[in-house]
Amino acid sequence: MEEKTVPYESCNYYYHKEGQLWQLNNYDDKNWPLGYGLYFTEDKNNKGFSSTVSILTPMKFEDVAAWENTYNRVGKESERGEAYHNFKQKRAKTLLKLVNHRFPHIVSNIKNYYTSTPLTNRDYIGDREGSMYGIQKDYHDPLKTMISPRTKIPNLFLTGQNLNLHGILGTSLSAVLTCVMLTGDESLVERIRNG
Repeated sequence: MEEKTVPYESCNYYYHKEGQLWQLNNYDDKNWPLGYGLYFTEDKNNKGFSSTVSILTPMKFEDVAAWENTYNRVGKESERGEAYHNFKQKRAKTLLKLVNHRFPHIVSNIKNYYTSTPLTNRDYIGDREGSMYGIQKDYHDPLKTMISPRTKIPNLFLTGQNLNLHGILGTSLSAVLTCVMLTGDESLVERIRNG
């Protein structure tokens, strides 16, 4: 963001087009995006203002399948070409147009922006289709997709978004569970709660 232009807000915003709360992934080229999440980061040098704003919205892997045989990561750098660049620019403009309805002060004060797609996630996390939230879970049968932090190999423990819950929260909670199993200290959760 341009310096000292966007006030920092200590909250997140979630927008869904009317009637689309549970349908964000069921878009087509005409109605994308159906919603977004918006997150502020406070500027450490200018308290009370945002240094960055992140805007996330679902994107299907099939939208970028034309470039699925290209990779762009450390050790395997390559350009995906002008068509991919144009695709990302068009999507960014469409998303920012929607964001502008509620947050014109954000859109008008963008200094520069970076876009990513499921290919970006695939290249950096190694997930085949660039999932942000790990393996698909079934709330009807949560144990079906639960992976234990403890493995059959002595002293090898797992942690991360694929173990129990999705995303950043799932990663954090599985890390605590892994620490409890590793140390045997069941008071860890209580100490975190009271910290």
